[in-house]
Amino acid sequence: MERLGILRQEDSGMLDQQTFMDTIASVAEIMRTAEVPMTEEEILGYFADMDLSDAQKAMVMDYLKNPQAETEEEAVDSSGNEEEKAEQSKVYQMYLEDLAGIPQYEEEEKITLYKALLAGDEKAIEPISMFSLEKVLKIADKYMEPKLLVEDLVQEGNVALFMKLSELCGCEKAYDVEDELENAIEQAIVAYASEIDNEKEQEKSLVGKLSLVHEAKKLLAEENGTEPTLEELAEYTKMDVEELQELEDFMKENEKK
Repeated sequence: MERLGILRQEDSGMLDQQTFMDTIASVAEIMRTAEVPMTEEEILGYFADMDLSDAQKAMVMDYLKNPQAETEEEAVDSSGNEEEKAEQSKVYQMYLEDLAGIPQYEEEEKITLYKALLAGDEKAIEPISMFSLEKVLKIADKYMEPKLLVEDLVQEGNVALFMKLSELCGCEKAYDVEDELENAIEQAIVAYASEIDNEKEQEKSLVGKLSLVHEAKKLLAEENGTEPTLEELAEYTKMDVEELQELEDFMKENEKK
């Protein structure tokens, strides 16, 4: 299970969450496609510009050595509901198994760990992150949709969890740690779900525009006997010449593939 400690860059403060996620994803992909297993030294070399303690390096290694982000394409019956889809995910099942093995903490123990975290004790990060993983899963379930994979939502929530723990560690302020973590997790998952929604809408819009341009070119060519110019297409489709040029470039680029 992932354990990512406090990640800071020298002379630049807290590592940006998106930068962190991109770095982790890139290294995970390199590890996945490498012909031979990478050594710890090679892996940590990608984090050379980060001021990591030994504990933090161990957490990063643990994260990358566990292929939680890896997903498999599985056949899902079109009439199946979201629970059936999640059940068919091996990654999801692995996550549930990991959760089952996490020690249970009493409320007083959690409060003690929260206080230690705010006081700057890095050792409090791992147990807090572990017993908070169940909360990540519950929040991810709230935002499950057919076009989303629960493991992707969990992944986003986990990264937000670890980044928030990094931010809170040593801040020495009277924060409600549990509330802060829950808000950070939910915001990250909501942001990811919204991003996917926007991408889907953009894809639909692009397909619609490509179809419109294709039909317009066909009709204008039949009417005029020649290939229409971008200006003629713009007048017919009511689209900007610049946008039409971008669509033309897009179609030509895809024809080469």
